[in-house]
Amino acid sequence: MAEIVKVTTKGQLTLPARIRKDLGISKDTYLLAEEVGDFVLLRRAETRFLELSERFQREAKRRGVSKEALLRALKRTRQGRLR
Repeated sequence: MAEIVKVTTKGQLTLPARIRKDLGISKDTYLLAEEVGDFVLLRRAETRFLELSERFQREAKRRGVSKEALLRALKRTRQGRLR
């Protein structure tokens, strides 16, 4: 069900309580705002992170890169930045 919301002079809007409750959006939830044609799509930032994480895992598996190899590379990279 669509609901009308008003944009303030500061560009802020309030999501209706029903929508926040249905989607589990609380005061500290980060949302991604994305233009899709004439629409603005809002979604939880965690959702996008999970999508990217799953894609990364699939690609690593496809290339035969183990979790241990990734952790070793990350450790080497971090050590290089500390110097």
